[in-house]
Amino acid sequence: MELKDYLKESFNKEYGYRVKFACDCGSEQMDIIEKCLAKYNVVSISDFKRKPIEENPMEFLKAKGVQMVSEVCSTDIVLKYPVNERILEVWLAVNLGLEHERVLCYGVKDPRRIESEMAEIRHEQDKDRYVSEEDAEFNKEEQAHYENENMDVEFNEALFGESYNEKFLAELQKIKDEKGADYFRNYPSKDELMGDALRPTYDNIVGTPNMGKGAEGTKEVSRVSQSAGARRAG
Repeated sequence: MELKDYLKESFNKEYGYRVKFACDCGSEQMDIIEKCLAKYNVVSISDFKRKPIEENPMEFLKAKGVQMVSEVCSTDIVLKYPVNERILEVWLAVNLGLEHERVLCYGVKDPRRIESEMAEIRHEQDKDRYVSEEDAEFNKEEQAHYENENMDVEFNEALFGESYNEKFLAELQKIKDEKGADYFRNYPSKDELMGDALRPTYDNIVGTPNMGKGAEGTKEVSRVSQSAGARRAG
């Protein structure tokens, strides 16, 4: 790619951010944002999206560790020139007269933006799914959830112990009688499964020089005299 192509690509590149404010935002705040971001060559600013007033907005509590009662307004900003998200947060907070804890900024490709959106979706979907401690399944004495999970389990039959082992061995003998004595001979042994069968090979490789190929001194190499080679070349 030529230099002019790089320059053309850099001029055409745009940088997107999602900014959230823990405050009431309107046209006045939008005008301030447009003016203070003019030096970054604003491409577009979307209208504010609002969430109702809530106590300790989850995203701000998680990212900033602050507790407040506020609505949350968000907007998507596209700039021609890049800017660090933390610097953008402080710059917007200063111009809007807000505490920097009330401003959050994510790059479009920032994984935290995706996670924050997923967390909001989960929170919204789980809003009516929470139950009180009295309604929790674990507090019910009848433990019906355990019975439902184990409907297919025969508790009358032993699941361990001598009687279980006897039944298991009897089942193996039944298979052996049906399939023949050689049926289980193709199965790997315990030593093969645990790798113990390869122990001698490992010891041979580790315990001898040159990874089992012997000492370097035992190798035979061809010796060519330099003087003899020079005479042949002459």
